[in-house]
Order: sequence, then structure tokens, then C-alpha cells
Amino acid sequence: MRVGRERQHEELRDWVRGGARGSGGHLIVEGEPGSGRTALVREALAEAAALGSRVRYGAADAFTAELPLRAALDCLHPEGPGRAAVVALLREAREAAQPGGALLAAMDLLVRGVEEWCAPRRPLLLVLDDLHWADPASLLLWQRLARAVDRLPLLLAATRRPLPRRPEVEQLCAELGAAPRGRTVRLEPLTGAESAELLRGMLGAAPGPRLREAAGQAGGNPRLLRDLATQWSRLIEITGVAGGDGGRDAAEAATVAELTLPEQELPEPPTSLPRGIGYLSRPAYTTLRHAALLGPAFTPRELALVQARPAREVLAELEEPLLAGLLEDTGERLRFRQPALRRALYAELPRAARAALHQDAARALAEAGHDPERTAEQLLAGGALDRWAVHWLADSAQSLIAAAPGAAAELLERAVAQADCGDRDALEGSLADAALMLRRPESVELLTTLHGRATDPGHRAALAFKLVSALMIQGDMARSLAVTEDALAEQVPSSTLRLRLKACRVLALADLHCPAQAHTLAAAVVAEAARLGDPLCGAEAHHAMAFALFHLGRGRESLRHVAEGIACARRSPEVNDMRLLLLANQAEAHLRFDEPETVAAALQEARELALSTRSTGRLVVTEARLAEFHYRLGDWDAALAGVARADGLPVSDGWLPVVMHGLRALVLGHRDEREAAQAELALLPPDAFAVPAARRYSGHVLLARALLAERAGCPADAVRELLPALADSPDEAGAYERPWVLSEIVRVALDSGDTATARAAVAACGRAAAALPEYPGPALALLRCRGLFAQDPQLLAQALERAERGGWPLVLGHAWEDLAVARAWHGDLAAARAALTRAVAAYEDLGARWDTARADARLRSLGVRRGSRSARRRPASGWEALTPAELKVALLVAQGRSNPEIAGALFLSTRTVQTHVSHILAKLQVRSRAAVAAQAAARRSAPEPVRGPGSEPVRGPGP
Repeated sequence: MRVGRERQHEELRDWVRGGARGSGGHLIVEGEPGSGRTALVREALAEAAALGSRVRYGAADAFTAELPLRAALDCLHPEGPGRAAVVALLREAREAAQPGGALLAAMDLLVRGVEEWCAPRRPLLLVLDDLHWADPASLLLWQRLARAVDRLPLLLAATRRPLPRRPEVEQLCAELGAAPRGRTVRLEPLTGAESAELLRGMLGAAPGPRLREAAGQAGGNPRLLRDLATQWSRLIEITGVAGGDGGRDAAEAATVAELTLPEQELPEPPTSLPRGIGYLSRPAYTTLRHAALLGPAFTPRELALVQARPAREVLAELEEPLLAGLLEDTGERLRFRQPALRRALYAELPRAARAALHQDAARALAEAGHDPERTAEQLLAGGALDRWAVHWLADSAQSLIAAAPGAAAELLERAVAQADCGDRDALEGSLADAALMLRRPESVELLTTLHGRATDPGHRAALAFKLVSALMIQGDMARSLAVTEDALAEQVPSSTLRLRLKACRVLALADLHCPAQAHTLAAAVVAEAARLGDPLCGAEAHHAMAFALFHLGRGRESLRHVAEGIACARRSPEVNDMRLLLLANQAEAHLRFDEPETVAAALQEARELALSTRSTGRLVVTEARLAEFHYRLGDWDAALAGVARADGLPVSDGWLPVVMHGLRALVLGHRDEREAAQAELALLPPDAFAVPAARRYSGHVLLARALLAERAGCPADAVRELLPALADSPDEAGAYERPWVLSEIVRVALDSGDTATARAAVAACGRAAAALPEYPGPALALLRCRGLFAQDPQLLAQALERAERGGWPLVLGHAWEDLAVARAWHGDLAAARAALTRAVAAYEDLGARWDTARADARLRSLGVRRGSRSARRRPASGWEALTPAELKVALLVAQGRSNPEIAGALFLSTRTVQTHVSHILAKLQVRSRAAVAAQAAARRSAPEPVRGPGSEPVRGPGP
């Protein structure tokens, strides 16, 4: 398979064809072991032979590197009289006092043989594999032959890897690469997309999100990826229908290969894997194995501390792994490029030795003053805590909780189990802090016990604040308000703690439907925080004000306070948890305003911070927000991957299961995977909506249930599933997706003949839009409601314009479908067909098979068909040739964004973005990013007109 090597294959093919026409040249193929060097040159050999060229192949190896001309002889004369003549001269050279003459004679004989082969102008291709092992005499002969390619129909191809690094090989390759007829082909690691394509070819099915992520363990090395896939073969399940009329490509597109276990539960990599880096020197290998103890990434100083050696010695021994591409420099740390190799090196060490080395490393890092989370990582891997570790943990608990609450909680649980009575109270208090930071449910019980036991006013007030926070996380706002009022009625010695309790009171009142009172109190809290100048107080005060304003429907004002709170939180690492909360709120708010770039930036920062601090409680919220964002963007595979990551984390927020199961079921439903969607909804507990916050995020569950009912041919049941959105109670009225759910009620109710319910939904959507005038979503939903109810093409065309501005693909597909139906009702069948085609195009890009079927069925009943039902074929060039992912990248390129900026905005790797950019340039037939921007500007200034109702033109969607 040539996945990821298509360009290099074509380059070699052109080179071989030139040689077949009599043009000489020499070429070096460079790449790490397993990158496909040999396969590439063997394809060149086969191509040359098919074109009538004479071919010869040989491979050097480490065992014959000292035998003069052995590599060249194996290539030119693997057997026969020619070999015997050269061997005789080599034997003479070995026995002679001065062997130079006989050795030169042997080389001359070989060169004359090559010239004779080429004399009839018959092209000759010589391939020498593993040039890095070739003996010096063979290298000299290769150099002589390379100087003859300008007068002979001779092609020379050699392969090499980065190590071993021999001066004579480096000199030869530099000379050949710089020569007029020389070229160098480098085989880089596969990108994520290329790795997925390689797996698809191996398995006959597209890899699912979990398998694609696990493929990263190979670091883009094709052979290692094949080995891992083979090892995982019994853990890979292929689902879907692998049949039909679409041929092999369609069958593979309809099936998915997915791991049945999460990545962290996969078996250890093959034990033979470290043998593949046996070319490293022994000191370099040992140092690399010790580096594996420090995790996926490390600094040379950390490794020097652990090994108790000077940093310069460690750096010298790391040079080989860096040159070989086993490590890569990320700027701040060195990182194992192939996580599977790190795991295999780590597994080589005996378990008892690993534990002792981890404990020694922890002490070394702590005594050197390193960040506590690095010490904690080593202690976690080192097994039971000794007395030094317990004392270190007691001293460092608060800084460790702020930086890495997940690691802190796990260590504190071990320490509490081992500690004596004198240390247990302090350790339990720290454990409660960590549980609170991680949003674990046990924090309420722990804090209630500790609060009841406390007598010191300051300590009691601090525990009350933590208990209030834990109760809020559980959604028990009434009890949290009661505890807050009781605490404020007692003595609170700390002015900062008193302010934070006041901020909690604001949050509770706003959530308990008293936003005006909360806003009044919040103004005083913000003013007091400004006087105190404490970063944590400032962040919490602005958060409280933002929350009150949000409940008052003043979204832009709320966002300004969110931004001010984030600015306060960035002033101190001890405010990281509040910063994570504010970033999640910022992302959600900007999502409501249809501002995806700001959403992406906030979620990127939040995810990186949550990962770096091991804040699993905040990380699961961030993953859920990120999954929602990808769903809205139309990247449903990424949405499902985000939900899968969130599934692997402990959840205490009552609304999170509703979001995650609802989102997954909704994607599966749109893809027409009904049984899987039903199974997902069945995982929701009976009391899933008992918490008010869960009811606010119920939209996905309601839409998924209605979709399945409609798919089963029961539109009346679909309406019943959506009816909770009609309630005007405070909890339901504040539901995130409510306006869109109301617009779906109108559509499905009208289809089932329930005009009364449809009319009620239009009225409810009008009230929702009036209460949320700042947000574009409710206004769009209201236009859709009114347009559907009246079957008014003009209103629906206005809804389409708003959908285009929002840029969410599924919403845009619905808008085109609605317009198609209205046009058909009004007898404009040609315009209806055009709108239907646009709707189906949007659905097919998403993989929304049910939506495509529904749209076809609705329009077919009105006399409108798309014509051929064969799969749409994307043009080969131009903007229409771009895939949805390429289109997103192209638009950001047009804005002048760099590849790293685009990667951050779209949550892709820089290498993936580079691949997309290459495809974009090729499809648009341009050579520069500036040309992409120019074409995008031209498309915006001259959009494609789309006929609207009557003679009114409607702006076509831009690029």
C-alpha cells in the first residue's frame, strides 16, 4: 500500500521513466526503519524492468560492513563468473602486503562491467538498500558510478536511515544530493489522516474515533502501525452493512472498525519492539529507557536529576534518539514520537525496579524544587507511599491540588489509608479540597462531616464555602443558599472568604429564579472585589455578576464580566479552577452568539489547562462542550470522539450524562443507526432530568427521541416527545436548545395534522425570542416557526439567510429543506428541486442519512424528485471539490491564519492542517496562500444567485 507515499511513488516513477528514455541520474531515499524505503525502491525496480531496463538489487548489512566491496558485489554480481573474477581480486588484495592495487583492479572491473551493460544504450537501474551499512570500498565505487550518470543511461538508487551516522556516508549523500542529476526523497511520518487511510486499507472499514486516536501510538510509522493493528485485531469490531450496490468504496464507507476497549486498556506493545532500535549505542539506549520512566515528555534537566549525572552527558546521549526521530523537540520538552515505543521500553524494566526508580525520581525532583505535579506523577507510578512521601504530600497538598487535582486526590487517598491519627485530619481536609476541585459527589459527605466537626471560626467558614461549592456542583441550590446564609450570619474573620460567600449567594439566588435580586447583590460584590485586589475574589465576583446577567437575558454584558473574570484568573495559577469554569461559560455563551472562532479559542485554552492540571472534573465539562461544538460545526466523528473521552472520566454534574447520551444518540439517529441510538438513550437513568440543570440541557435527548419516533413512522409520538419544550416554567424556558426544539415541534406537528400544537409552539417560540433578543438562534427559530406554519417561502428564505450567517451545517440543511417544501407548496417545482438538492448536499456532507431520506420523502409527496439517486460526485477541481474539512481550512487560510493558528482553531494537528492546505492548493490550482485568499474574496464579492420565492433572489451560501 502506498498510503502517504503517493507523491514519492510518482516522483520515482517519473525518474525511472526518464531513465528508460536514456537519462541517467542518482537518487537517495531517506527514512526511519519501517517507513517503507525498501518497498518504494522495489516498486521502482519493477517499473524499470517492465519498461525494458536492466535491473540489479543488493542490500548492505551490519555484519558485512567491514568486507571490501561486499555491498557493491552483492548488487552487481550476486552470482556467476563476474562475481568469481571480482572475488579472486579481493582474495589477492587480502593476501597482499599492499592491497590497494588489487582492490582498485576489482573496482575497475566492476565499473567496466556497468559500462558494458550500458553500452548498447540499454538503461540500467542499480539499487543499493541500506547504504548506511555499506563498506567504504562500496561507497567509493558508488561515487565513481554516480559521476558517470551524465554519459551513461544509468540510474543509481540507494536507501538509508538516519542512524548509524557515518562521516563517509554523510559526505557521499551530501555530494550526490547536490549534484545536477541527483535528488533526495524523504519519507516523513504519516499524518493522522494517512494513518487512518492505512488502517482502512488493512481492515476494509473506516477506523472509528477510538481506533484513530490509538493509531497515534505508532507516531506515523507505517510498519509499527501495522504491527499494532495486528496485535489489536481481536479487539477490533467491524460494524455496519458491508454490501449494497456501491462497490468496495461504498461498502468500506458504510462500515466502521472500532476498538472494543479504551486506549488505556489496550495490551502492552509487542516485546520485540525495542529490538527495532538496536542500532542505538548502548549508552543512548539506556538513557532512552530511563527517559521512559518520566512519561511521554520530559526535560533533559529532569532526566539528568533522575540519573544523578551532568546535563551535558545526558544531552550527548540523547543526540542519537533525536537524530533517529525517536524523540522530538516540542520547544519546552522532549517528547517520545512513538508512544508505543516508550511503553515497550518502560515494560522492559522489572516491576520492582520500576517502583524503586520512580520513588527515587520523585525525591530527586522534589529536592530540586520542580513542579509538584512532576513529583506526584512519579509517586503515583511508584506504588505505596513511604514516610517521606506522606510528609511531602502534607506539605505540598494545596499547591498540588491547584496544579493537578486528579493526581492530588489519588495520592491523598493512598496517604489517608496509610497515615496515623495525627496526620489524618489534615490529609482528609486536603482530600475534600481535591474532591471538590474534581467535582466528585463524595466531596459533599466529606465536607459536611468536617464542617460539623470544626470549631475555629476561620476554619469553619472555609469549610462552609467548600460545602456550598460542592452542593452547587450537585445542583442542590436551595441547600447551598441555606448553608451560605448560615455562614454569613456567623463570624467570618477573612474579608476575602466573606466576599466569596457573598458571590455564592448571588449564584444561588440567580439559579433559584431571583436574578434581579442577585444582580443587585452582585454589583456590591464586584465593587468590593476591586477594592481587595485579590485575583480569586475578582474572578468569582465577575463570575457571579455574569451569571446574574445571563439569567436576566443580558448576554453581551454577561460575556464582558466573564472576560474580566478570566483576566483576573490568569493572574495566579491558584485560580486555575475558576479560570476553567469561566472559559467553559465563555465558550457556551459565544456558541449562543454563533461565534465559532472565539468558542474554539476558549475551549482550546480550557482543554490544555485541564489536561495540564489533571482537573478531570473540569476536563469532562470541557470535553462535553467541545463535543457540542463539533456537532454544531458538522464534524460528527470529532463530536463522538469527544463524548467517548468524556465517558472515560468521573462525572458528578447532573446535566453531563444528559448532554453526552443525548448528543451521541442524536448523531446516531441522524446517521440512521436506530438501534444504536435507542441503546444510547436507554442508558439515561429514570431520574435523569431531576436536576434543574439537566432540564436546561435536555434538547438533544428530546430531539433524538422525536427523531426515532418520526423515523418509525409515528409523527404524533414525535410531537409528544418534544412537548416538554412547550412548558414555560423557568427551568424549561431557559433550556439551551428550546427555540430550535419548538421549531421542530411546528414541523412535525404540521406533518401529523396537529395544528393546535404547532400554533402553540409558534407562540412559545415568539416569547422565547422576545426574552432573548440578543441571540441569533431564537430569532432564526422564530422565522422558521412562522415560515413553516404559514408555508411562507419569503419567511423561510429569511431564515435561510440567517442560517447561512450562522454557518452551522445541519441548520443550513434544514433551512434548505424547509424552503424546498414551501416552494413546492406554491407550485414552483424547479426552485423546490434546486433547494432540495442543496439540502441533500448538506446532509450528505454530514453523513445524515435519515435527513436525506426524510427530505426526499417530503418532497416526493409534493411531486419533486432530485432525479438520479446515485451518489453525488464531487468535482475534481475548484471550490466545489473541497471537502467540508478542507473548506474550513481554506476559509481560515483566506483570513491570513498560519497553520498553527488554524490547528488551534479547529483542534487539528499542524501536520493535518498542512495536508489540507496542500490538497486545497492542488484543487484550486494555485501555488500560494495569497491566491487562495484572492479566490475567496472574489467568491464573496460575486456569490452564486439562488432563486427565491417569486422573482426575489436569495444570496447563495458563500464559501
